[in-house]
Amino acid sequence: MIIESISLRSALETPASPFPGLRPFKETESLLFFGRDEQIEKLVVKLAEKRFLAVVGTSGSGKSSLVRAGLISALQSGMMSGASHKWRIAELRPTNDPIGNLARALNSPAAFGLKSQETDATENAVIEATLRLGSRGLVEVVRQNRMTNNESLLVLVDQFEELFRFARQVSVPRALASGSDGESYRNDAAAFVKLLLEAANPSQHETNIFVVLTMRSDFLGDCSQFGDLPEAINESQYLIPRLTRDQLREVIEGPVAVGGGQIAPRLVNQLLNDITNDQDQLPILQHALMRTWDEWKQPRHRHLSSPGVIDLCCHEAIGGMAQALSHHADEALNEITKHNHKIVEKVFKALVEKGEDGRVIRRPVTIKELSDVAETTEDVAKTVIETFRLPGRSFLLPPASSPLHSETLIDISHESLIRVWERLQLWVDEEYESATTYRRLLQTAILHKVGKSEFWRGADLQVGMEWKEENRPTNAWANRYRSGFEIAMSFLLASEQKHNEEEAMLRRRQQEEVERTKRELEQAKALAEAQEQGFGIIHDIGQSTYELTHRLSNDLGLVP
Repeated sequence: MIIESISLRSALETPASPFPGLRPFKETESLLFFGRDEQIEKLVVKLAEKRFLAVVGTSGSGKSSLVRAGLISALQSGMMSGASHKWRIAELRPTNDPIGNLARALNSPAAFGLKSQETDATENAVIEATLRLGSRGLVEVVRQNRMTNNESLLVLVDQFEELFRFARQVSVPRALASGSDGESYRNDAAAFVKLLLEAANPSQHETNIFVVLTMRSDFLGDCSQFGDLPEAINESQYLIPRLTRDQLREVIEGPVAVGGGQIAPRLVNQLLNDITNDQDQLPILQHALMRTWDEWKQPRHRHLSSPGVIDLCCHEAIGGMAQALSHHADEALNEITKHNHKIVEKVFKALVEKGEDGRVIRRPVTIKELSDVAETTEDVAKTVIETFRLPGRSFLLPPASSPLHSETLIDISHESLIRVWERLQLWVDEEYESATTYRRLLQTAILHKVGKSEFWRGADLQVGMEWKEENRPTNAWANRYRSGFEIAMSFLLASEQKHNEEEAMLRRRQQEEVERTKRELEQAKALAEAQEQGFGIIHDIGQSTYELTHRLSNDLGLVP
């Protein structure tokens, strides 16, 4: 495989780096994609049999790269027997608008569109309306576009697990204007699944439609919430196996050779030994190789061996497998002025969602939404984003070559960044705690409105007030989780006012008690003084009487 790819180097424009880093491989990078020949062949066979394929694996197993640089390249080169070599590709992610994203993917130049999907809003709307007509909407779109018999359409739904978050979603800003609720989201998600399953149904022989999903294996159980989806996945699922040591050696050595470099055997062995059973092994390896390649190209040290050979010194200079990613992300953060570090924090918190079950997923957000959540301008948000998506970094998507505008979806390139960048781990945990407090506050506020809950007091109120002070939540931030921010904040304010009133009343009562006690003490003191004076008068009268009696007795001779 390596030798075959090297022989095709003349067909490649030599890349700045033959390693993509955290981002997935592109379809155009198939000649840099090594170690997967056997897996690609199995994918082609399964897809040909069922026309529906779920590529499943842990985060970091290389699902997206395997489909893009492996399967799609194989299809376009004619590896599927009985299918045309001409493929139309509609690639999408569900995000917050699965049917709308499917319409835009179908209207892209790679599928049926003639122009950029960003500029052809009218056609997008027409396709989306057709998709929403019923479960055969996708089939109808293909028919209307008159795809010839020697053409096939591949619908690739990457990061399919995003659909489960969308289905659970109660509300987002887009729904507020229309007044829709959580049920509309669940209906949209179910309709999206039906469109895919119906299009890939083997009975649809008149249309050559193939559907491929990529999905994290820890979300397999969530498929049961959609009718017929578990059955379809059971019949046509490919669980990505771990690469063998020899395959990993190809992953390391192949791109280096294609890129015109050499790598020392001892560095290869070091990398192979450093790869653990951790689920992030492939993206972390790719990132470390990218950084090592860049260090070799622009060394800041003296090479252990020939300058023409990538060696241990280059790898150690970037922090090795263990620290390369976290150090690189910190390096990007430090290029941004400290004044804007809080904006960076808010941007990354908005791009990640940690569920109540502890699972963390990426959450693509438009620049407009990011700037609202981060409470900054779009220009400042773009500056932050550009820093983290520079060539050679690719922490954020889209890649640096794509222009940014208000509606551009920004996404973290891979979940491994969330798990490996220590600072981001802290931010994710903080965001989860903040979102949990908000959801609990809103739930209590709603119950209070119907008389089923009391105002927050004690520890609850203290937590709520500290949360408000530390996080300074906004409506734009809160709508990421659930609408009703004003209800929640009004309840918190009312709880604080109730607490303050009770505290003021308590202080008044305490003051009244103090004053009452003071009066009683003064009265007791006065009484005591009066009593003391009374006893003195009686004593004086008694003494005088005794003396008078005694004197009279003497005068009368009565005293013996």
